[in-house]
Amino acid sequence: LYFSNRIYRLRVPEEKMKVFAEALQRGEADGKYDILRITRRSEDFIDVMVKPSSLKDLKKLIQEYKVQAYITNHDVERSIRVFSRANERATARNRVRRSINALPTHMAYLQFHEISQNSSLPIVWIDAGIHAREWIAPATALYLIDKLLSKDGYELLSKYQFYIAPNVNPDGYVFSHTTNRFWRKNRNRTEYENCPGVDLNRNFPYKWGLSGSSGNSCSEIYRGSSAADQAETRSIIRKLAAIAPQTKLFLTLHSYGQLVLIPFGYLPAQRPDNYNELVRFKIDGELVGGVGAETVTVYNYSLVTPNSKKKQYVRKRASIKVIFKLWKNHNTVYSSGTAADILYSAAGGSDDFARGALNIPYAYTIELPDLGSYNFLLPPSFIIPVGNQIWDALKTFTEHIK
Repeated sequence: LYFSNRIYRLRVPEEKMKVFAEALQRGEADGKYDILRITRRSEDFIDVMVKPSSLKDLKKLIQEYKVQAYITNHDVERSIRVFSRANERATARNRVRRSINALPTHMAYLQFHEISQNSSLPIVWIDAGIHAREWIAPATALYLIDKLLSKDGYELLSKYQFYIAPNVNPDGYVFSHTTNRFWRKNRNRTEYENCPGVDLNRNFPYKWGLSGSSGNSCSEIYRGSSAADQAETRSIIRKLAAIAPQTKLFLTLHSYGQLVLIPFGYLPAQRPDNYNELVRFKIDGELVGGVGAETVTVYNYSLVTPNSKKKQYVRKRASIKVIFKLWKNHNTVYSSGTAADILYSAAGGSDDFARGALNIPYAYTIELPDLGSYNFLLPPSFIIPVGNQIWDALKTFTEHIK
């Protein structure tokens, strides 16, 4: 399926990023490319997968905009096969008992099960797997469930109710295991028989269709024919709306990029009224973002501490206690800001809906590791380290909830 497909990392000058990304997104809407990641760190870059038939078009764009291009994966199909073998070995070492329906890893239907008694506690919502190919996200959600049900979770369960949906796109997830490893959307029929699927994270009824999506059902970012026209989206909306008055924290897990994203994503410079509360925290009495002994600041989307000798151009500062914890405890660099400011504009996302439509005060998207070395093909050996990172992040978030 992906024979001779390549992944390019395109380093784009800041002043060209907007127009170049828009040109690339038009090609994606036409089915020429698959944009895996647009991000800004020490430099602006885009990771894009291209099939042989579209390589000429991509090279033309690269030359037109004078963009630096590096091949990070010469043959995606080969990488998928290598990853599959590693995954099979990991599974062989950890045999899982098959369920009665004889499916080794998937359940056909799963209800919300209540495991606590105190329904008056504030609620934390966590979901994962809205994009099928982001396998590390459901694995991380399951890891969090395991931690909550262990002695480590006792304190959190005494203070909060947790609603966790480990996989909100099960059909797409199964399809990414059985047929197409890089499948992103769900598997619903569309008006074109050969182009099934809707990007569920463009389907929520908040600023739907305003930006960062496509009306072409063959596109990876197809938003659907109308807002919330997908069963998966409606299911999340029904449950979230019912519990929204009690819900204090909304987390949706994605990959990749190591980011803590804050609403709103539908347009740049659009922020909720509690934006400063979402991004700025105190650590040992010091406001993160300063230059004190206990501060950590993200400059230009790279982590810089007071002891750092690296000089960088300061374009934007985004600071968050979670980033500090992840760096301090796991030596892993995350960055923060609104998706529209540090990635790209994308309307119809679940985090924007949670904050903008349901008024859940703390809403975040977490883009899990890595930074692009493995992209979506993260080896199984990452599951526990990433799970520990997000467990620390979850505890840090809940410390701040008012």
